[in-house]
Amino acid sequence: MFDIRENLKTLPDKPGVYLHKDKTGEIIYVGKAISLKNRVRQYFQSKSNLDPKVRAMVSHIAEFEYIVTETEMEALLLESNLIKKYMPKYNVLLRDDKTFPYIKVTLGEPWPRLVKTRRIIDDGSRYFGPYTDAAAVTQLIDLLSDIYGLKRCSAGSFPEGFRPCLNYHLKQCRGICTGEVDPAEYRRSVEHAVEFLSGNTGKVLRYLDEQMVREAEVMNYERAAEYRDKIAAVKAIPDQEKLDDFLSDVRRNRVKVVRRKAEEMANREREKQEALKVALQKAGLAGIDRIEAYDISHIAGTDSVGAMVVFEEGKPSRKSYRRFRIKTAPGGGDTDSLREVVFRRINRGLEQSPGFLPMPDLLLIDGGTNQVNAVEQVLAEMEVSIPVAGMVKDEKHKTRGLILRGEEKDLLDNRVLLRYISTIQEEVHRFAIEYHRGLRSKKLKKSALDDVPGIGEKRKAALLKELGSIEAIAAADVLILEKIPGMNRKAAESVKKHLNS
Repeated sequence: MFDIRENLKTLPDKPGVYLHKDKTGEIIYVGKAISLKNRVRQYFQSKSNLDPKVRAMVSHIAEFEYIVTETEMEALLLESNLIKKYMPKYNVLLRDDKTFPYIKVTLGEPWPRLVKTRRIIDDGSRYFGPYTDAAAVTQLIDLLSDIYGLKRCSAGSFPEGFRPCLNYHLKQCRGICTGEVDPAEYRRSVEHAVEFLSGNTGKVLRYLDEQMVREAEVMNYERAAEYRDKIAAVKAIPDQEKLDDFLSDVRRNRVKVVRRKAEEMANREREKQEALKVALQKAGLAGIDRIEAYDISHIAGTDSVGAMVVFEEGKPSRKSYRRFRIKTAPGGGDTDSLREVVFRRINRGLEQSPGFLPMPDLLLIDGGTNQVNAVEQVLAEMEVSIPVAGMVKDEKHKTRGLILRGEEKDLLDNRVLLRYISTIQEEVHRFAIEYHRGLRSKKLKKSALDDVPGIGEKRKAALLKELGSIEAIAAADVLILEKIPGMNRKAAESVKKHLNS
């Protein structure tokens, strides 16, 4: 079993990426860290300091893995690629967009702007980045918008009589809202800004120098000094903020990091697969790949349902999970229900039904000798040869062994297989209970009003809100029913007739 506390002690004080997994081995969250030791430990300390959503995630963490990187940037790139690959549940629920910023040129707008963003979407815009310094991005946007008088507001249209904002009066915007700006000239300015962001600063510097000389010639020295300061600001931009160089570094790093880390993860996965194969061979189950597990759920023999989960190459194959409502043995107990479920599943496979192929290499039954014998009998009658094993639990209701070929095998000395079987048993039990609860919930929501002609959800809700119960509605006079919000005489008579019949 994975010991979280012990593994926390071995975390390195280095940058990297960590992957939280649930008890089925599925990756539920991917994160990056400057220090893996400090970041990962935070999840397992005082839960009172955690956000409710984070607490919910932590309650599902059964193990974690980590990959050490050389730099924080490598960790960022690897995290991004792993999230795209695995689409972890909690990366969606906990997303905070705390990634490095980009500069967005809104080319899809009539009058494009430069804005800072942390999200890239397909909207016709052009993006530059990511940048490592958020403050430098803001300064760069302000500088370019100021140099070229680019639009700063997000307004898409300007009604007649619209008054220009302060940016226009400070000569920091050409005043698109005045209707006096030439679109072609404005687009040329945007193109110059794009060239600058692409790494070509020459045009910007030449433009600023020309403006500075022009202002000096007419003795507008204050304005000339402003252009001089802008020239100095452009020259002072750090090399890393010149996107051409930066992007080429990012591309090189992305290929190098992702390839190396992908190889590391693939090697770890191969090691796990090999260990599981050895563990299965040790238990006399060589050549087993696809495992199907079954469980039955009911309350006092009513509303019985069956569940089937599938594990392939050591991982859950959720697209292959199946659910069954017990039809022929509604009160016959778990054994008869298992017979029905296994028969229906195998029969669908023999009929070559796409949703039930391929056939399993092993059937795992959440039960003892009687259940195993019952399933083996079904398979024999169908002339199908598939090994069947029962998952044995101890007095604490935890997996401890298997019943296989008439013998009970204790798995305490085969920890890899014990953990695998425990995971499968817990998963099929969860899936069965989840299905049963869903059916019961739907059943409880159904009322005698559901079949009344002309009574929909709104009228049903209004009746129950006003009178409180089906009994009270049935006892009420038509005059009372028709006065309830949303009701009328015809609907009231329909309710009375249906309930009194």
